[in-house]
Amino acid sequence: MKRKIRFFTIEFIYLLVAFVLASAAAFFIGTLAGAAVAGFGIAVLIIYIIFGILRRIKWQQLVLKTLKENSDLNIYLNTMAIPTALTTLSGKVRWCNIAFRDIGGYGAKTSISKMIEGIDVPDKDMRVLIDEKPYKKEIYSVKHKKREMLLYRLIDVENTVKANELYQNYLSVVCYMQIDNYDELSAEISQSELSYVVAKTEQKISLFAKENSATFLRTGRGKYMCLIERRSLPALRVSKFPILDEVRQIKKTFFPTLSIAIGIGETPAQSSEFASRALELALGRGGDQAVIKHGDKFEFFGGAIKTTHRRSKVKSRMISHALKNLMEQCTDVYVMGHEAPDLDCMGASLGICACARQVKKNAHIVVENPNSSIEPLLAKLSKTKEYAGKILTGQEAAIKIDPTSMLVVVDTQHAGYTVWPNLLELADTVVVIDHHLMGTSNIENTALYYHEPYASSVCELTTEILQYFGEDMQVMPIELEALLCGIIIDTKDFLFNTGVRTFEAASYLRRSGADTRVIRELVQDDYKMYESKTDIVRSAEVLDNGIAVAKCAAGIPNAQLVSAQAADDLLTIRGNSASFVVSEAGSDIVISGRSIGQVNVQLILESLGGGGHATMAAAKLTDTNLDEAYDKLKDTINKFMKED
Repeated sequence: MKRKIRFFTIEFIYLLVAFVLASAAAFFIGTLAGAAVAGFGIAVLIIYIIFGILRRIKWQQLVLKTLKENSDLNIYLNTMAIPTALTTLSGKVRWCNIAFRDIGGYGAKTSISKMIEGIDVPDKDMRVLIDEKPYKKEIYSVKHKKREMLLYRLIDVENTVKANELYQNYLSVVCYMQIDNYDELSAEISQSELSYVVAKTEQKISLFAKENSATFLRTGRGKYMCLIERRSLPALRVSKFPILDEVRQIKKTFFPTLSIAIGIGETPAQSSEFASRALELALGRGGDQAVIKHGDKFEFFGGAIKTTHRRSKVKSRMISHALKNLMEQCTDVYVMGHEAPDLDCMGASLGICACARQVKKNAHIVVENPNSSIEPLLAKLSKTKEYAGKILTGQEAAIKIDPTSMLVVVDTQHAGYTVWPNLLELADTVVVIDHHLMGTSNIENTALYYHEPYASSVCELTTEILQYFGEDMQVMPIELEALLCGIIIDTKDFLFNTGVRTFEAASYLRRSGADTRVIRELVQDDYKMYESKTDIVRSAEVLDNGIAVAKCAAGIPNAQLVSAQAADDLLTIRGNSASFVVSEAGSDIVISGRSIGQVNVQLILESLGGGGHATMAAAKLTDTNLDEAYDKLKDTINKFMKED
């Protein structure tokens, strides 16, 4: 029902009527008396109006001060257009704005409950219906000269704009772009070809900036910065950054790839900080992808192709020298890898122990619950005097380690995946050496972080460190053989993820004395494990696009290791392009993924909280069972293949 708007108060109308009647009565007595009463009445009415206006200004100033100082109230762009009223605790209105009058038909000093029915009734949803239109009501307590009053606001949710939302939509976010392989391009192609590639890349970036109403500038060789309005990001998310494909198609002798990092912060400075972190993560994951960081969350786009192999060993030499300097300053060295360690993890651990022995430091390897894949190696180590008493459990290491010790983590960069995470807090000097794609929750506060996603294995990285650690480097045959075993295992006999440096590392180990007959003994399976693998392979289900999925039966010893090897065996079957095996690992569920390169298993398992490489990855699920994890995996695979 349309409410009538009244511009005069009840008190003013009563006072006016009283003076009119008094003036009329006085005129019956005499003209002079009537004029005197009328003049007095007019003067009183003028004074009443003036004081009324002053009183309204005072209440309005109180409301404006409250809106300005209260952060909960000052969140709307159109604050003064919101129907607002100031009342006493009993509901008597002291002030209201025009917007409130329009929907309430209100005259001052009237009860607010009579003006808008139900506005002062407490309810959960804080809603009130006025002329069949819903409003959200907000009620705040206001202090004025030790008197408590109430401030009412009626929010039209559909037509009220929050200032913060509008500000965030138009706030510029920082975007860093970098040509991943710029140094390799400049070393391998001619200057004219490099100029062509850079010019074409900048042309793509310029078009990208124009399409998103952004501006960009060059900050270094192959490095750029863009400022983009946040409102452009939803379209970029949907399109999945097509500029990545466009830059990759600029082919000359070598083709370039681009890394994009966007930081979304509350201020430009915070956005820049987030973008720097996102760029570091994009490069650590092999480049050729876009990463968006918003608060603690990361979003990934692209990264579907294999990591580019690099030929330069400058970084390996620098890391080797830095590791040697750190070891010389520590009292002893402890090395640990991931849960259920494999030969790649153990081989790298032995390589680090050889480095420690070179600088005359005691080295210990932390192993918890060894599995059958490393038992032959541990048996051989137990017969060597150099490793007598040097293989410790996590608890034993926690007792011996102290802040002056060095802790080297190999083959993982996640604290939760290490053998004994508590050790990370006990040593002041922590070193990480890993080859898996970088994740969002890595070990922090490290003295040295050697991460190369192009490498075939962590044994390859450790072998390169050995080559530059010292001219008179003495490495035991069992250490050389363990390192070569790790490379062989992770490359599947040099079939996957191999580069020039992989074969150079293997040649160095073989040339230094690695015995291939011993290596064959170290990689052999026992009969029960082989039987378990064949059972898994036999029960596999093949989905579309040649993706094989299987479950490892409960109760099988070393289920995690068996599942990983079964996933490898599934790729030997013609028609299978990728394989996944789900197994139990204590109270958790572990998924092992393998691929021949057509399917990026890392992207699939990353959506389940895992990580790894495009051809080899894993994930750990908690609070679920084998069947639920199996179904969840299949749903994730189907979703990924549909989007891809």
